Amino acid sequence: MIELAIYIMNSIYQLYLQLYEKHGDPKSLWPQWCTKKKTESLREIIAIGAILTQRTSWHNANFALTNLKKKKLLSIKKIVEIDKPEKLKELIRPAGFYQTKPKRILAFSSFIINEYGSLRKFMDEELQIAREKLLGLYGIGPETADTILLYALDKPTFVIDEYTRRLVKQKKLSDDLTYTFLKNLFEKNLPKDITIFQNFHALIIIEQKGRKGSIMEVV
Repeated sequence: MIELAIYIMNSIYQLYLQLYEKHGDPKSLWPQWCTKKKTESLREIIAIGAILTQRTSWHNANFALTNLKKKKLLSIKKIVEIDKPEKLKELIRPAGFYQTKPKRILAFSSFIINEYGSLRKFMDEELQIAREKLLGLYGIGPETADTILLYALDKPTFVIDEYTRRLVKQKKLSDDLTYTFLKNLFEKNLPKDITIFQNFHALIIIEQKGRKGSIMEVV
């Protein structure tokens, strides 16, 4: 069992190094998501984008972000202040699930403004507390919560998605593909470094989708 644990630990970190060597710095394809310097506005856009991209492509989510930007609603505060919530339905329609995603975005935005005043202040919250609070919001599951925490808030939490599960199966790293197990597996066998967590998750998607299909530029 000890030898197996050491093998998995070495395999996961070596896999990260191999993907980095193969594809290079993912910031070339994920310029805003993987940058070390993020404005508060960009952090809000990434958080909103993480909700919009649920069960759809980033291409579609980005259309919705563009619509919000054109109407000058691409901020948490502006979304909370919107006079007619039904406006959101038409603006985010390209991202699909236009009946439920507006409720999710409003729930998230209202939580941040009402409880913390700004996303910047929410960043000061301890990781586990912040994660639990996000998971308590309407329509926010583990993948979305961890995406917001990792990329919008720069918290060291690993994101598990279908691309990660596919890679795990391909490399025979585990038969258990549940979210919690895989999240713990990656976090325990990698240096606890935000940059590595961000890069690795991005590189997994780039590897699985191909470079042309994995561009994640924000409007």
